[in-house]
Amino acid sequence: MDVVLTQVTVDAARKWLQVVLVIIPTWSRASRATFEALAREVGFPVTYGPILPGKDRFQLGKSTGKGGLEIVKFKSYHFFYETSLRYLAYNEANAAVAGDPPKPFGRLTHPTPYNFIDAGDAEFLSFSKEVLLPSPFNFITGKRI
Repeated sequence: MDVVLTQVTVDAARKWLQVVLVIIPTWSRASRATFEALAREVGFPVTYGPILPGKDRFQLGKSTGKGGLEIVKFKSYHFFYETSLRYLAYNEANAAVAGDPPKPFGRLTHPTPYNFIDAGDAEFLSFSKEVLLPSPFNFITGKRI
């Protein structure tokens, strides 16, 4: 049962990443790199498109993202993602506006707010409705005393 639940959790994380990463742009690689830890844990490739010249911020994104599986055998199974990358957090819920600070995100070509969390959550719920777990009775053993 543990193997099945772990695999379903990995599959759910992959589905979540698949939807979320379609929304997140590449222009400096920082935002997409925040997903590297979770992606690596579940064997999902994070792809990158063209970046602006001189704007490679992969290490910044990777250092500000956390993610992975948190599994307590036979008790709880989940994946997590978090980031402290300020402009990804800002663009998740706010419309980017051109201009100098405090509006420093005006060069984006993807519409904001991204709402990638809502999109990922919707995919997770859709995926979870389709999961068929085996009967727990197939994994119970007992003996007479």
